[in-house]
Amino acid sequence: MKNVIFILLLSLPLSMSLKADGVNPAVNGKESIQKIFSKKDIQKLADAYVHNNLHIENPAIVDVDGDGLFDLLKFNDGNIEYYKNIGTLDKPEFVLENKHYDSYKEASFLKTGMPMPVFFADKDGDGDLDLFAVKDIGFNTLTQQNEYKVYAEENALGMDTGTLITIILVLVIVLLLLAILR
Repeated sequence: MKNVIFILLLSLPLSMSLKADGVNPAVNGKESIQKIFSKKDIQKLADAYVHNNLHIENPAIVDVDGDGLFDLLKFNDGNIEYYKNIGTLDKPEFVLENKHYDSYKEASFLKTGMPMPVFFADKDGDGDLDLFAVKDIGFNTLTQQNEYKVYAEENALGMDTGTLITIILVLVIVLLLLAILR
């Protein structure tokens, strides 16, 4: 699974820097809300975010504004679009909040994009965001629901999300170059 996560993170931008490193900053003058999520919690929430009201494929799912609700980030040709959740945690509804939330330079000659949706949420209560990759297993005809497998990776070094993504992206690029030159 670690190889899948390396490949997954290849398509994330070098300059992404969400504030999610321990103590949450004040958002609109109040402390942000941070909840602990298990793989099972993410698995239950996955369908509402994977099949979101805007049909955004493979988003990064993270609480951008600190209100306790997951928002969506869409990576699109060097531009990051931010979609705010105006619904609830279980029944999200997304609206475009900022079409040019951030930008990035593509560090690869390969087509970039997220191969699967990822959630960034605290899984162990240490205050930093951990990675949950969501893989669609398929539709269960018995339960009449989509089923998902969730993989979780701990942010053991306590680094902010942007730093972790940058380190992993550099390592993946080196590995890809070595494989190409082989």
